[in-house]
Amino acid sequence: MPCTRQEWQEVTESAQVMTTIKACRGALAAGNRKEYDRLKRSLPGFCFMADHFEPNRGSKGTLPEGTWRLQSAAVLNGLVMLDVDHVEDPRGLFERMPQHLFDDATSRTAVMLVHVTPSGEGLRVVFQADEERGDIAANQQYMATVLGVQRDESCCNADRLSFAVDKESILFINEKIFDYDNKEFDEKFGGLYRGVSNQGHRTTGTVLRTTGTVLLCNGALHSENRPQDALPQDALPQDAPAQEAANPAQEDSQEDAPTYAGREVRDIALAYLERYGAPAVGGRHKYLLQLAARLRPLVENSAAALKRVAYGLPFVQDMVREGGTAEVERAIADATTQRGGYSIGPAMQAVLEGLGIKADSALKRADDDSNRQLADANREFWRRLEGHVGEPYATAVTEIADENRLGAIFASGTMFCTLMTRCTYEHYDGRRHRMNPQTYIIGKPASGKSFADELNKAVMAAMKAADAAGRDAERRYKEAQKERATSTKAQKGEPLKKPDVMIRYLPTNTSNSTFFTRLEQAREVVGGEVLPLHLYMFDTELEASVKAQGGGAWIGKHDMELKAFHNEETGVDFKNMDSANGTMDVYWNTVTTGTKVALAKKITLRNVNDGYCSRLAIFPMVSSRGEMIAKGSAANVTRRDTALKEWGYFFDAQKGELNISRLIDHVYSLCQHSADVVRETGDDVLDYLRKRAVFYATWFTVPQIVARIRGKYHTRGKERVPYTLDDIEVTDDDLILASVIYDAVIFYQDHFFGQMLQDSWENGAKEFVPRTRHTRTDEDYGRLPEEFTVNDIEQCCSIEHDAAHKRAQRWCHAGYTQRVKKGTYRKVVKTINY
Repeated sequence: MPCTRQEWQEVTESAQVMTTIKACRGALAAGNRKEYDRLKRSLPGFCFMADHFEPNRGSKGTLPEGTWRLQSAAVLNGLVMLDVDHVEDPRGLFERMPQHLFDDATSRTAVMLVHVTPSGEGLRVVFQADEERGDIAANQQYMATVLGVQRDESCCNADRLSFAVDKESILFINEKIFDYDNKEFDEKFGGLYRGVSNQGHRTTGTVLRTTGTVLLCNGALHSENRPQDALPQDALPQDAPAQEAANPAQEDSQEDAPTYAGREVRDIALAYLERYGAPAVGGRHKYLLQLAARLRPLVENSAAALKRVAYGLPFVQDMVREGGTAEVERAIADATTQRGGYSIGPAMQAVLEGLGIKADSALKRADDDSNRQLADANREFWRRLEGHVGEPYATAVTEIADENRLGAIFASGTMFCTLMTRCTYEHYDGRRHRMNPQTYIIGKPASGKSFADELNKAVMAAMKAADAAGRDAERRYKEAQKERATSTKAQKGEPLKKPDVMIRYLPTNTSNSTFFTRLEQAREVVGGEVLPLHLYMFDTELEASVKAQGGGAWIGKHDMELKAFHNEETGVDFKNMDSANGTMDVYWNTVTTGTKVALAKKITLRNVNDGYCSRLAIFPMVSSRGEMIAKGSAANVTRRDTALKEWGYFFDAQKGELNISRLIDHVYSLCQHSADVVRETGDDVLDYLRKRAVFYATWFTVPQIVARIRGKYHTRGKERVPYTLDDIEVTDDDLILASVIYDAVIFYQDHFFGQMLQDSWENGAKEFVPRTRHTRTDEDYGRLPEEFTVNDIEQCCSIEHDAAHKRAQRWCHAGYTQRVKKGTYRKVVKTINY
């Protein structure tokens, strides 16, 4: 029966739904995720993006009767759902949505429905698909970009089901949703989804059909993952092959199955599919390439073993049935010839741990080799620096092991540069620049990363002290607001005015609205010019910002992380009364510590090419096994912290132009040398990383240069005056420091991201292969001499004189040729291939 507006209301206004939604949010607020999930699954469900119906045929006794919801039977209706999780203010996000999106007469992606999710912390936006933009995922990404959010990538399947909400959670609905049907969208993209032999989902209850929605009433949705052969035979797509192609793995049936830690690698691969999901049709080759690369450490990079495993996987069998074995063979060959180490990555390690498998000696040896390589590099960098490091770094590195001292320079250098926000310098591009470092200190738990926290507390005390008055003013303002809400006497007083203050030291949990306000307010007149000052964040848990990146306080900030390196422009224009509207440049430096696991979540193969990895100064901690730290004393700690605080106040007082032309010339020569190496070796990764490493070589050297003027005086006439920024000098020690920093920044970026960058470029090259297009006319043009006549065209192309004359005029009009004289033309382009 068709789902009407009335039936929609009956569900969303039902007492059961309203009560369950309230209970869901209560369970989530109490931290009871298990109870929340149970309650949510008792709600009715909606499928917005497709109709899919398999009749109640049962399963020949193996499964109970039910309605089968299969992606392989999906008919796309042209609606797309964007599911945004962990939103700080879902209703506020809705209010900020551009109004033109709601006009279904003019917008090609008109919004049809917006509602808050059962958790109360997410938002769903259902809108019309634009087939010119692509499939479901492409349209989701477009809308996510418009709204400035991250889409849930697991929601790109056509049979995605959403649980019902109560009427209070529905923020907008266009009644045309109940009749909407874009058959052209299904004709263009439906095959991508129906081609997948997807696992079925059994649903109990009545199915109400409409071209716009599928409403599953009567409560529980049961999703049962089961092998494909457990499905009823007649539930498969009608165009599925009647007989499976021969499985290439049968050729190896006499050989032992590949095993790892006593388990068949095929079982591990199946567990990987269960954990991370099977690929969509268009992404199977890339998925297999990634899976094979992650499995190769388990089979000692054996291509034959990987093939035996791969041919036993359901999605690979689909690939073979549809296109033979060539694509599978190519993916395995590409995976086993990738350069780099073969250590087990975090994604596969999570699968192994889920199966109760611990890393064997081979994995431990690979991890030890990697640690040894990093430890050797860290020590070598410090050996090159010894004797050339002065203040403030000489104080910053005390009590830290030699192999980790460069990390202290990276972290404290970021802090000192941030405090010197009022300083500028001329780069070799001829422009004035500011210092914009962002540093990650990466290491295992208890590896000693806490030194960065100690540096932060001491060095950045100057910024916190400068913020204190503003923080206090905001606190008093909020207290007065609360009093106004409860006191009649207070309400009769003068209107409250929100304080206009400058606060630059921000916690990670800062909302976007507050962040933009802080960015707008952090301005100061320096040398007669209004200068934006840097904001600053420090966090000891990279994992926290990674989790928040898909929503909450961090959502949208990754874009600002990218822009901060070159102080690029951002802006907001929201109707919210408290919003800081307008455009502004991003000045924001950060220091963050975390683990490799968190880093792997932050920078992935999917986003490695957005440029963030080359904007980071990243340092890997080396933890000593079985060694005790040296005993310290409270007096030494106090002395060190006091000295660092004094350095912080000193750098915070500096303002003006830095005359560091000798340093700039030096880093230019470093970059030039790397360019020469690139031309000789063809190392594209080095070419990518060298261009930004020069900035860190400059920035981290500046504090050592400036520090030497502290406490120095010279005579000006009869007066003894302190040195200023005009008196700074660049020494040979500074150039050595810059050289080591330049090499180290590139080395560590390459260590963590080089292979990932290479893989992403290779994958991109395979995805985007230009089509070679030639026509007979193009070939005729290529055979003509540089200068030719109409008669030449007539003879060369075997056409009539009038046709030759028209062709000559057309080429001339298009700019391919120039007319020399009547009937004679000269080529401007050698060939026509576009």
